[in-house]
Amino acid sequence: MIRHRLDAPSYQLACDLAGAGLLRRLPAGETVMRVLTVGVWDNYTAGVYLAADRDNRIRYVGSAIRSGSDPVSDRIGEHMRCGRADEWTRLMLVPLRADLSVDRVRRIEGAIGRVLRPMDNHRLPTLSGRP
Repeated sequence: MIRHRLDAPSYQLACDLAGAGLLRRLPAGETVMRVLTVGVWDNYTAGVYLAADRDNRIRYVGSAIRSGSDPVSDRIGEHMRCGRADEWTRLMLVPLRADLSVDRVRRIEGAIGRVLRPMDNHRLPTLSGRP
């Protein structure tokens, strides 16, 4: 089974899979620490995040859609507090339009996860309908 690395081609593929839901491309990865403490993603309330370990293997693909002023980075913090993200060192975000429905965000997450094949996802959202 081919597993993808968190690199520019994988990120571009993830953005392409987001289709019209994509807000913009953010080609630079971030450390978990910068996402949580510096607030580099605080302007985004919807997105699919890709998490990699120190060997740059994609460990997890997840999504967040937050209301109001809660940023996507809050979801990363939830993973950290629960201990689910102990292996994560680097993250990339596919920012999505804030007007997307929860269902649409989840379908985009599922499409990206099925292609990138993260190591630690036990299940991904279904792809009923188009992302």
